[in-house]
Amino acid sequence: MQFRGAKLLTVSCWAAAAGLLAIVLTGPATTASGPASPADSASPADPAKARDDLRTLLWPQPDAPARTDHRGRSLAAPDLRDRIVVVAFVGADCSIACVVRTLALDKVARALPDALRDRVVMVGIDTDPVGGRGRLRAFADGLVGTDTPLRLLRSDAAGTAALAASLRYPAQALPEPPPVVLLFDRRGQIAMTYGSDPLDGPRLLDDIAQLETFADGLDRPTGASAGPSPTL
Repeated sequence: MQFRGAKLLTVSCWAAAAGLLAIVLTGPATTASGPASPADSASPADPAKARDDLRTLLWPQPDAPARTDHRGRSLAAPDLRDRIVVVAFVGADCSIACVVRTLALDKVARALPDALRDRVVMVGIDTDPVGGRGRLRAFADGLVGTDTPLRLLRSDAAGTAALAASLRYPAQALPEPPPVVLLFDRRGQIAMTYGSDPLDGPRLLDDIAQLETFADGLDRPTGASAGPSPTL
């Protein structure tokens, strides 16, 4: 592990201001500290026309191709339709805080009950374009095992720069990944950001279970239940 003192200080300063994140991605409709309430967000008459923050983050260009995870599997926008998606950021040489966060996410993914496992996709976006997929796969296999439910996605230099810009993450802090976890609802709208370490795994599990009941997005609850909240 490499500890980049100056870069980690920059990352810490960015994390302290991470409340800007939801505004950067979506405008003031979504709060950074918790799920937005209907009073906080104007919902379009047609849910199909609602903003898709997730697609904007993962595929900023309308004609962007499918992405490839650390095991060579394709991931395209339709694969995430009507799914709860958790997005974090990783790097093969990231700091111990990033390593601990990745381990916590793997623990959450493995703790999902059967009713939710096919409904939730947990993604880690690589912010270190050097080294290729083999390096990212070695990182994942060594840290969380070959059977991890996490899908770590490669990024090229241009994609990493675009990601940093969209999050207002300081370029000089790269390749250390942004210390934040994002939770998206079934319509691709950002519902929650988690910006503190260590990650509150039980809270994330509970939020996932609750968010599953919002079939048409955060502003349109259906009253359905995904069962009792899972536990770690």
